[in-house]
Amino acid sequence: MERLRGRVAVVTGAASGIGRALAEALVASGAQVAVADADGEGVAAAAEHLRAGGAEVLARTTDVTDPDQVEALASAVVERFGRLHLAVNNAGIVATGRSWELSLEDWHRVVDVDLWGVVHGIRAFVPRILVAAEEGHVVNVASMAAVRPLGHLGPYVAAKHAVLGVSDVLRAELAELGAPVGVSTVMPGRVRTGMNPVGELDPAVVAANVLDAVRRDRPYVYTDQQSAEEVRARFEALIAARADVLP
Repeated sequence: MERLRGRVAVVTGAASGIGRALAEALVASGAQVAVADADGEGVAAAAEHLRAGGAEVLARTTDVTDPDQVEALASAVVERFGRLHLAVNNAGIVATGRSWELSLEDWHRVVDVDLWGVVHGIRAFVPRILVAAEEGHVVNVASMAAVRPLGHLGPYVAAKHAVLGVSDVLRAELAELGAPVGVSTVMPGRVRTGMNPVGELDPAVVAANVLDAVRRDRPYVYTDQQSAEEVRARFEALIAARADVLP
């Protein structure tokens, strides 16, 4: 999807952090953008900030755990802009604690947002992108936790692993159709966001890399250089395990 100017994009979790940075980068690239977030006041403020620069923006309060609300968001985007080309499933939350000590409520809450929110986005946005019959793209925001398990983040790691798998499947399915629609999985590291205010990486850096992935149809965006060796060692250990398979 080389050209972003004139394209229509929707970004969930857009009130702050990576989502807001992505909305700003898309607007700067000439896209028309719909921003959504469960934080109604926050997403309204983000939209006003974007409009102040002359952008055409739609803002919707949306709980991505509710498939009906995500479907309504997708319908509103097409009603406002006439079509949809780019969907960014970014909304996410986290809960910390030992896996056996976290409450079931914590497990469900994180998985409902971080995994089911992506699934609901895929189901609502992809059919509309396909109907546009133009170049399109789906961006699913996971985490470096998708490939590097982190202690005390069991529900988050589980959901982000699943997002990576679902994204790979979706990319293969769209390729099988011959559709001009790419899929990128974003795996940022310690980004400075509301969930991680002491993060080391500016969300704008992640956003710039995501837009590059969209333009060049890159399947993965991995911005955490510090953990690269650990990830490589993990995958090498998985491959090496073949030697342990008994006949």
